[in-house]
Amino acid sequence: MTDTNTGTGKILVMGLGNVILGDEGFGVHVARRLKEVDLPENVAVREGGVGGFDLLGYLDGIRQLLVVDVMMMMDAPPGEIFFFRPGPELSEPGKTILSFHQVGVLDLIKMWGLLGFEPDTYFLVTCPEKMEWGMKLSPSLETAAERAVALIRELCVTGLDTGVGREKHPCIP
Repeated sequence: MTDTNTGTGKILVMGLGNVILGDEGFGVHVARRLKEVDLPENVAVREGGVGGFDLLGYLDGIRQLLVVDVMMMMDAPPGEIFFFRPGPELSEPGKTILSFHQVGVLDLIKMWGLLGFEPDTYFLVTCPEKMEWGMKLSPSLETAAERAVALIRELCVTGLDTGVGREKHPCIP
């Protein structure tokens, strides 16, 4: 696996979320587990946390970006995994940014495009079961994190685009 601190691989897996809010930290928990498994040399893993604008510099040399996060705007049971490529219709309706601390991943993707970084972008997401103070994932997201690691390992070997045929429905039953 490439250096997980530099993002120099052609595929970047970026785990997002706030680890002190339980399930909100799903993406970071997955990134930490991925750092413990064998991945192809062209794959870098980064804990993006709640980095906001700090994440803008990590796409240099990246051909494909896989964002791992929770999405509360989906109508699905907690722990069900979805893998998809975002289209132009993916947005956060009614969102108003009042400070730089409220920049979300969709805003970052738009900003990356303005800076000339346009990697093929994919999302692997789930719905949270609970968002409360604590460093642990709920049981359903703990199981989802293990399944996510297995799926990401597979997709990093076969190609992220091979997962798209699975639609934006659950990837793993």
